[in-house]
Amino acid sequence: MKTFGYVRVSSKDQNESRQIEALKGLVDEILIDKCSGKNADRPQLQALFQKVRSGDTVKIKSVDRLARNTRDLLEILDHLTSQGIKVIFIDNNMTFDDTPTSKFYVTMLGAVGELERSFIRQRQQEGIEIAKEKGGVFKGRPKDEELRKTVAGYLAKGSYTSQEICKLAGVSRATFFRIKKELV
Repeated sequence: MKTFGYVRVSSKDQNESRQIEALKGLVDEILIDKCSGKNADRPQLQALFQKVRSGDTVKIKSVDRLARNTRDLLEILDHLTSQGIKVIFIDNNMTFDDTPTSKFYVTMLGAVGELERSFIRQRQQEGIEIAKEKGGVFKGRPKDEELRKTVAGYLAKGSYTSQEICKLAGVSRATFFRIKKELV
């Protein structure tokens, strides 16, 4: 039986050390995603699904690190617990055990995470609108040329599948295919 740690930050620029520090000494292996928690299409989360076996444990610092969408959160937890995998949230000192009380508690925490995400998007949109009204041109996030070069390099070799490139480059499938389309 193995204990896995799962860490997620929303972007490559964010620092995951706070979460890693909380898991140190508690887990055998840590899987780290550097992408949004808006859905479950994350390379290391998918890798976690492939690695865990009945009797294993998954430890996560907080509920919002597993998902920012309540539906996805409950589906991920159901997927893991239905396979006999224990899920523990460190910040809440809570083991998700698929009981009504546990489901209620995690649903409430998930809803708070989802609400926080919607507030962030709302503030971001308001900031974009203000910038546009002041005559500024909002161009979005600057393109990460290093990431594009990395993906282009793997594509040029021609020996990697899309899934392998996503894993090697540390990008989601959506990001990979967007970059691939830009390169063509």
